[in-house]
Formats: sequence, structure tokens, C-alpha cells
Amino acid sequence: MLRDYEIRSEPPIETRQDGDDPIAPLTAAVQEVRSSQEQFRTNLETEIRGINDRLTAFETRANRPSAQQSSAQQAEQVRSAISTYMRTGNDTELRSAAATDNNPDGGWFVLPTVDTSIRNLLVDISPMRGLAEVVTIDSGNVCERFYSIGKRGAQKVVERDDRPQDTERPGLIKHSYGVGEYYAAPTATRQMLSDASTDIAGWLLNNATQDFALSEGEDFWNYDGSNGFPRGLLTYPVDAAKDFAREWGKFQYIPVGATNPTDDQLNKALVTLMMSVRKQYRGNARWVFNTNTAIRIRQLQDANKRFLWAPTGNLLEGEQSLLLGFPVEIDETAPDLASGNTPIAFGDFRQGYVIIDREGVKLNRDELTQKGRVVFDVYKRTGGGAGDFNAIKFLKISNS
Repeated sequence: MLRDYEIRSEPPIETRQDGDDPIAPLTAAVQEVRSSQEQFRTNLETEIRGINDRLTAFETRANRPSAQQSSAQQAEQVRSAISTYMRTGNDTELRSAAATDNNPDGGWFVLPTVDTSIRNLLVDISPMRGLAEVVTIDSGNVCERFYSIGKRGAQKVVERDDRPQDTERPGLIKHSYGVGEYYAAPTATRQMLSDASTDIAGWLLNNATQDFALSEGEDFWNYDGSNGFPRGLLTYPVDAAKDFAREWGKFQYIPVGATNPTDDQLNKALVTLMMSVRKQYRGNARWVFNTNTAIRIRQLQDANKRFLWAPTGNLLEGEQSLLLGFPVEIDETAPDLASGNTPIAFGDFRQGYVIIDREGVKLNRDELTQKGRVVFDVYKRTGGGAGDFNAIKFLKISNS
């Protein structure tokens, strides 16, 4: 019996042509496998680097002061890191203890926690820092701000009157404040640094703080403002004219018409000085004078032998005391009660004076300049000057 057979057509057999490489297909396959392996290895290395970076960032955050830590714990951790850096020059602990900013050209560090501690000490030593407005700038050498001098432009008109084409408008005045560098260089011997019982960080902070506070505290009152440093309150001209009648750029003074004023003259002058400050500034107003002036004012009595200033708190303990209902700040940089001086200031210092800080306090360790000794360069940049000239008034002692 005949069977049906299916006839299938097979693909033609390829034949090698002259010049063909018999192992070319195999070589191409091997190259493809190697390329795939290389790409896989590159991807794996990239992933591993990413994991390592994330772990490093996590460990750094874990070592830094957390939000749950008390300020005392943070300060102690940073203090320990600074001590390690000062003793050995190793900044590893310092970098992990606080958010730092490394200068690629130097080796200084901006330490927010330490900077805050120093500023707190500066406030204690230099009252002006606690009274004035303090502004921190992150870049540049100048801080600019504008003050508006209000002028009344409204006028009375009746129905058929011609309206004026132009009326008075507020004026803007620009103030520019530069910053100058304050520098301190406490030095320690290597033996001192190797003594673990010495509180190096505390010594550094106290030393630098004292230098900065005393220097800038004097400048806030007396420096001429050159080279970006603060212009002191007492360097501005004063005028007896009232607000808006007085040229902008001058503080108002209340005169006491005697070289050695009597109790009655001082009593009346203090009341006049207080009332000369307009209501918008009295809410945050303060009296500022030095200890010698405080002694004189403390002795003032009225006709019935009642003291004008009878502090209810303990002045030795730093408790707040009120003079004519307003707090008193003692600043030893203020001048004495003497002919021609302006020894008493009253007003809102936060509106009347501005302190400008550039970044923060910086530290650099130098063990090469002096053999056997390590110098710590500590520096900060600060400026300042008057703000609103209507906010602060002075009492001036007559020249005759």
C-alpha cells in the first residue's frame, strides 16, 4: 500500500565563502558576554558606593547633637570635640560633633553651638548686644537697610477746590553697615595641651570672649565706624530739636543747665527725657548709664525725702530694677556725669542701634609659627551703627 509522504523543504546549507573567519561568531558572542559582565560590575559598584555614602551620612548624623539633647549636653559634646582638636589637631570628632563649615583655603570651622555660647557670654559682658538689634549676614561685607521718614501729604479741600497735583510723600533713607574683623590669638604650650586635667575649651572661649566683648563693647559707644567696624552711639551729633524738626542723622538731647546739677534739676531732666521719647518707642525702652551715674541717681530725693529710684529687686543678683517705670541697664562704657557729656541714654535700643555679625566665630589651629607652642586664631567680623534716630534720647550736662 502506498503511503503519502510529506515533502518538506529544508533551508539551504550555508557555505563558507573565501575570506570568512570561522570563529568570528564565537568571538562576537564572547564579547557580548564580557560587555554584559562589565556593565553589571559598574552598576554594582555604583550601588555599593551609594550605600556607603548613605551609611556615612547616617553615622555622621548619629554622632551630631540631636534635637532631643539638652543645650548643656550639646555644649559639652562640642567642648570635648574642640579640646581634642586643640590638643591633637585631629578634627574628626569636631566634624561629627557639630555642623561645621570647612574652609578649603584655611582650616577654620564655624561652630554654631560654640558661637551661641560665645554670643551669650558677649551679651552678659556687653549690654549693647542684649539691647540692640543683632543681624547676621551670610555673605558680603555690607548690610543695607532703609528707613522711612513719614510725611503727611493729606490736605483739606472743599467740593469745588482744585486738587493739588502733588503732595508730600514718605522719604526713604538708606543706611549701610560694614563689618570689621576682631581677632584674638590665645597661645598654649604643648605641655599645657597634653595635660588632660586642663579645660582647654573653656579657657579658649573665656579668653576670646573677654577680648571680643571688651573691644566691641567700647566700639558700640565710641568708635568712629571706619574700616567697617561699628560706629558708636556717642559719635553721632546731637541736637536739642524735637523729632521731625531735627535733621535726620542726629540724636535729640535734653539739657541739664548746670555743670553740677542739683537733685531737683536731675529729677526734672530725667522726667523730661523719658517723656521726650514718643509712645511707639516707650514699650521697649530702657535706661542705660554706668555705675557712677547709677550711684548719683540712686541718691536722688524729692522734697519729701523720697527716693526717685528705689529698686525693688536685688541689684547685686542682677534682678531687674525700674526707674520711673522703665528697666535699667548698667554699661560701664557709658560716660560719667561731667560737663559736656551725655551720660544717660533712654529709649528703644533695638530700633535705635543695629549690630551686624558676619557668619560666626571662627577658629584655626597653628602649631608651626611658634616652636613648642600652639596658637589658636579666633576671629569674628562685626559692624554696626545707629538705626532710627528718634528711638534713643540723651541727657546732656551743660558746659557751664
